[in-house]
Amino acid sequence: MNRFVLVVLFVTTPLAAQQPAPAFEVATIKPSDGKAPLALQRLGNRIVTTNTSLTWLIKWAYDLDDDRLIGSPKGADGARFDITAKAPEDVPAPGRLQLMMRSLLADRFHLIVHQETRRLTTYALALQGAPQFKLTPAVGTPDANPFRMNAPGFLAGTQVTTAMLAKVLANQLGRPVEDATGLSGVFDFTLEWAPDSASVPDPSRPSLFTALREQLGLRLDPRQSDVDVIVIDRVELNPTPN
Repeated sequence: MNRFVLVVLFVTTPLAAQQPAPAFEVATIKPSDGKAPLALQRLGNRIVTTNTSLTWLIKWAYDLDDDRLIGSPKGADGARFDITAKAPEDVPAPGRLQLMMRSLLADRFHLIVHQETRRLTTYALALQGAPQFKLTPAVGTPDANPFRMNAPGFLAGTQVTTAMLAKVLANQLGRPVEDATGLSGVFDFTLEWAPDSASVPDPSRPSLFTALREQLGLRLDPRQSDVDVIVIDRVELNPTPN
């Protein structure tokens, strides 16, 4: 669980009126020695990544879970990099750093992709009886980092919505998760389960599916859905020099 052909027509504008894709002002890419944990930090107008694989960077840039990235070449998971990149604006708008990462991947790794729609197994996050948490009205702007995952099989959230939880669960499951709870407001929670990655499973911990039911009063219902995916047409494992 650790960590899921439609022809799309685009209306274009004349080349002179098209805006250039957002791009980092400067970026340094170095091969990772593999010793540091995988991490991505946002520091003002900069992002700093450590031990991030090429596959992981593509999924982050396009906001994808595992099943929605198609055609990742052999070796892309093992090609790991440390990246420091600076945006031209002091406070990039939400999602803009990911658009800049797309430009970086296209420029330095020669990434070319296209979008398709495929029918995949997805999940709906639904209520299993009464929720086991207290909902309160949302006040102010959500925290930029409202979730904590200090260890595999542990997830805590502060002032999050069920839609935000669904997105994090999608990352854990590798498949899209849609919020179908109908709940509004924010809540705090702690969730513990037995991760699949554990070398020695802890029999005292439940599966993620059982933990959601017992600890939060939620369930994950599998279903078949038409999902937008990104297909890799071309990518190089080694970036162009800094």
